[in-house]
Amino acid sequence: MFGYVLPRKDLLSEQARARYRAAYCGLCHSLKENYGFRARFLVNYDMTFLYFVLHDGAAAQTERCACPARPFCKKDCLPDEGELGFAADLSVLLSVWKLRDALRDGRLPHRLAAKCALLLYRGAYRKAKARQKEADEVFERQLSRLQALEDAHCASLDRAADAFASLLRVCALYRRDESARRASELLLYHVGRFLYLADALEDLPKDERSGSYNPLRYRFTLQDGKLSQEDRQTLLDTVEASISMAASALELLPASDDDEIRKNIIYYGLPAVLHGVANGTFRKKKRGKKQ
Repeated sequence: MFGYVLPRKDLLSEQARARYRAAYCGLCHSLKENYGFRARFLVNYDMTFLYFVLHDGAAAQTERCACPARPFCKKDCLPDEGELGFAADLSVLLSVWKLRDALRDGRLPHRLAAKCALLLYRGAYRKAKARQKEADEVFERQLSRLQALEDAHCASLDRAADAFASLLRVCALYRRDESARRASELLLYHVGRFLYLADALEDLPKDERSGSYNPLRYRFTLQDGKLSQEDRQTLLDTVEASISMAASALELLPASDDDEIRKNIIYYGLPAVLHGVANGTFRKKKRGKKQ
């Protein structure tokens, strides 16, 4: 996945930081339990956030589980009460569809790596598809729509971002209460829009060199392969508008003991990531800092 939906850990309480780590480890454990050891490599921060979007009420009690990164030590992890299993299913589906996209559009080394990975996760995908058939159908439909826009060199940021954001909205299927589901759909839609445009901004120099599709290449006139200050601000304004809409939707969700984490990610994490991407410092900071 993208790895953009992160909290500002320096602004979280110690208890909330521990809860976030436990959710991440719980997702990793759920992937292993449902799809085997190699599925643990699909664990990501974006789907960890999905757990917090879907989980309401009292915080679940943590359990101790083995960590493959530290074989001789156990970590606290959240039990799978349904939300983590759903997030694990979608992690598999979205990862496979992302690999298929890389197989179609990537450079030769990336295509070969994607082909090998698709073979490794073939069984996991079939199982996840059987468990979440409706979600997989939406993913296929929206990604086909996005691919058509890419083939047409679509210059509309809204149309391209909408295709991807509509894909993320289906992640609210887990909710049964209509009002909570609608709020979750709106929240996830705008987080999806943020993801797509932030990724386009970060990939712009690479896509400009390779000639790969990027809506920013067609929407704006680049100067030495970069956005002008005015164009960059235009882009930041539209992404920040989506963050604001996500924040409004967040306030409509049922109360949760994990509200501190939800609000931290939307109010502090997403803006920090966006401006890190815009300044070219996001991945550098991430590599130099323990998560």
